[in-house]
Amino acid sequence: MGPKLTRDHALFLDLDGTLLEFAPTAEEVAVPAGLGAMLRGLAAQRDGALAILSGRSLAQIDAVTAAPFPAGAEHGFVLRDAAGRIHHPVRQTANRAAWRAALEAAAAAHPGVRIEAKSASLVAHYRASPEAGPALGAMIGAMIAEAPEVERLAANMAWEIRPRGAGKGRALEWFMARPPFAGRVPVFVGDDVTDEEAIAAAAALGGHGLHVHRDFDGTPAAVLAWLGSALAPGRV
Repeated sequence: MGPKLTRDHALFLDLDGTLLEFAPTAEEVAVPAGLGAMLRGLAAQRDGALAILSGRSLAQIDAVTAAPFPAGAEHGFVLRDAAGRIHHPVRQTANRAAWRAALEAAAAAHPGVRIEAKSASLVAHYRASPEAGPALGAMIGAMIAEAPEVERLAANMAWEIRPRGAGKGRALEWFMARPPFAGRVPVFVGDDVTDEEAIAAAAALGGHGLHVHRDFDGTPAAVLAWLGSALAPGRV
């Protein structure tokens, strides 16, 4: 279980697998009742020092949270600060169009595989066709072998081509250097390999990097109960 949350903590939260149960597609994910209100309460409790760090796009994050919180979208490629300003710390990939065409051709041969084009990265989702995962991973590895500006990211039932220099760990560090996060103790919660760098970054800054399966009971419900307890009367 996580630490007792106080007003001095800055909260950084992943979405899928952390606050939300997984579903075949992002559009099918069920948003827990009252999630937006709880997040608004937690943010207000610490003067706005709550950010969402997710692989989702900003629009998808906002649809889930029902409010434009500070966010590191697309694994930190798109950053929105507390004033609502958008920042792009790294550039888009050079071979995006060719890679997308190749991935969509591969998806056509594997029913259930879905290709998602984000603003800078490309994702091959194979949750509905798990047997296609190894072949897609090998294909992407070969495809980007001579493109040092990008990397292949293994996500939960997905492979992602993303620009180097982004990442949830860097996003957390970026927020911690700015108000209202600066001077607080960071607490990050995530569930996936893509979250490990943010878990490490929070710990390196003197805070808490928490994993849904290592520090809770492996379910978003446990994380939500822990977060909700911080809003109980008498808890600060």
